[in-house]
Amino acid sequence: MTPEGKVVALIKKRVKEAGGEVRKCAWENCRGAPDLLVMLPGIHAWIEAKTETGKLGPHQTREHTRMTTAGCKVYVVFGEDQAQALVSHLISVSRSGVEEQYA
Repeated sequence: MTPEGKVVALIKKRVKEAGGEVRKCAWENCRGAPDLLVMLPGIHAWIEAKTETGKLGPHQTREHTRMTTAGCKVYVVFGEDQAQALVSHLISVSRSGVEEQYA
């Protein structure tokens, strides 16, 4: 498994353990969109998974900005520690029922 694949696997495992769903998305005619859609009660978040030393390309930054401007929640995590922290936060907010906190 690639280092980035380990980050994705961790996200999938933790979200599923919390009763959520994760979708790996393929985009037609659109470069730079995030890797994953995470769905928990009250939470719908796009996540771009990178290794600790990974970098966003300009096309990814542009697409993430477009999505954020349209009202989507887009997160970028660098490595397993950040992925763990973000997923823990999203699970906590989902369980609290206060959607505005996850911005």
